[in-house]
Amino acid sequence: MQSNKHQQGAVLIVALIFLLLTAMISGTVMQTSILEVKMAGNEQLQEEAFQRVQAVANAITADPNNLVVAGDVGYKICPAGVSGCDNNSLALPTLVTNVPTGVALSYHVERLGPLFAPMPFRMSEANAGSASAYSAALFEISADYDGGSAGLGSSRIAQGIALRVANSGQ
Repeated sequence: MQSNKHQQGAVLIVALIFLLLTAMISGTVMQTSILEVKMAGNEQLQEEAFQRVQAVANAITADPNNLVVAGDVGYKICPAGVSGCDNNSLALPTLVTNVPTGVALSYHVERLGPLFAPMPFRMSEANAGSASAYSAALFEISADYDGGSAGLGSSRIAQGIALRVANSGQ
């Protein structure tokens, strides 16, 4: 009869061990789920930051007045109020430049060299096409969105642009 009492106590210990293991597994699963939610949120913020700088670059290229064919290599065009630029005529819609509090948005256009590059064309088009009547003015658009201090994403892009210019206009 005494052996039955030992068996009943063993079942209780085994049940407590299984309960403890189940609690540990549940805690680990919860920690993993919380980490995955944070990672998804960070990825979303990073994607939103990238979309914002891409919208800035698209807005710059949408307005031909933003790509001034003037100056030498390194000629820098910035928005009004930015120092260290050769030209402060870069204008974008407020819809694009409006950012949340604590976010820094900066952008500029810089002239690249050579001043006028030949337009790319195939050899067979050299005599038949009009590509030889044009050159390309090269620009680089840089945009930086820094929302790190506000707990938002950050992104930076540089996009190259070739603007077709008639050779007689040089």
